[in-house]
Amino acid sequence: MPKNKLFQFVAILLSFSLLLVGCSSNGSQSPAATDKATETQGEATAAPNSTEKVTIRIHLAEGEITKEQIQEFEAEHTNIKIERVDTDFNKLMGQIAANSEITPDIFRLFGASEFPFYASRGLALNLQPYFDASSLFKKDDLLDATNIYRWDGKVPGQGDIYGFPKDWAPDFNLFINKKLFEEAGIPIPSDKESLTWEKVMEYAQKLTKKDGDSVTQWGLYDPLGGGVAVNQDLLLAQLASLGQKLYSDDNSEIKLNTPEAKKVLQYWVDAVKQPVGPSSLHSEALSFVDLFSQNKLGMMIVGYWFSGMLRSNELTKSHIDDFMMLPSPKMDGGVRVEATRSGTGGIIYSKTKHPKEAWTVFEWFYGGKPADERAKGGWGLPGFKSKIALIPKDTSFDKQTYDVINDDLNNLSTLPYNPYISATAMGTIFDKYLTPVYFGKDTLDGAIEKISKEAKIQIQENKDIVGAN
Repeated sequence: MPKNKLFQFVAILLSFSLLLVGCSSNGSQSPAATDKATETQGEATAAPNSTEKVTIRIHLAEGEITKEQIQEFEAEHTNIKIERVDTDFNKLMGQIAANSEITPDIFRLFGASEFPFYASRGLALNLQPYFDASSLFKKDDLLDATNIYRWDGKVPGQGDIYGFPKDWAPDFNLFINKKLFEEAGIPIPSDKESLTWEKVMEYAQKLTKKDGDSVTQWGLYDPLGGGVAVNQDLLLAQLASLGQKLYSDDNSEIKLNTPEAKKVLQYWVDAVKQPVGPSSLHSEALSFVDLFSQNKLGMMIVGYWFSGMLRSNELTKSHIDDFMMLPSPKMDGGVRVEATRSGTGGIIYSKTKHPKEAWTVFEWFYGGKPADERAKGGWGLPGFKSKIALIPKDTSFDKQTYDVINDDLNNLSTLPYNPYISATAMGTIFDKYLTPVYFGKDTLDGAIEKISKEAKIQIQENKDIVGAN
């Protein structure tokens, strides 16, 4: 079954399962569930006192939680067993629709882009009572970036908190290979000011090298976007730089027929066709890590977490000062926008049978010792002001990235993702209708018309499911 058809099918099934969740028409937590959370408020930070041993399934990628960490937790919480599970969006939606017993208690999400979809369906447990009672999650210590997990029933980024980032980063920063810049005769940019996206494209063209029809060195790569291509994240960020939004104020439709949106779309269509980076039109066997570490890539649109890869990679750690982190670019005539497109973190499933035990695991993993260990590793930023000081800053490379990050924190904003269409579904729509444009089989105007029509249909279907106006 095609991906978009499967999504629609699962969405229909999900509408029936939501009747059991008891969510209100605006997607907020049901009164019964809220009362249940409130009852445990005073015990939120205490170890469960029940003698019954329960299993809490936590969806995390392999390597994000170690066996040693699990063993340490279970030794201190003898009535809780942690089971790490793998899943993906379609599998998880199927489990939810079927009310499966093996549905994870804690979901792993790319918070900024995915959380609004889950929140609008009442799939996330309101964690505000637990946060209020927690000794680890202190209100004044939370960075503004954690607001991506807030939801007031209509608008992401506002209201009660429903989740928390495991690690995050302003994901539109640039990492550059200074050696390749010098070889191309490009001055090393300042790390105090943003390049324009137009200048980024100019540099990407100079950095791209060919041997006949084969590309031997790429200029630009967007790892989270799958190369260089149109994707929702970049559209949101670049339009925000121009003071524009991707969706209408009521989130009922996508706005691609504006001069600003067409400008951004054409930017990436040109990037694919030229080409300046790997894409569906120009495939690349090597991963972005291999390309960068083997001096075959000049620039990457990527967050602070990539610094952890550079520190640990055998091919880069010995000459790590060849690499540099820059602020996020801005559109010509626009403003600098620092925002996360991921904010990888977690929510507790609203239908978990063990909310108190799930919170105990959640609080420990996202706010306790594992959070300190992640910050010290430099693989992403913590969600706490007090833990920013834990990220690496011993070497000149670490100090440079640390300075950029601290400047980023002064320019943070939250991108306005649409809560009524998932990032997965939107990505499928973009790929479906823009790929023919890359291959010269359709015009950009033709693709815009088709994208707008299908997105509007899916948005309305999802609004109908949750009873949103």
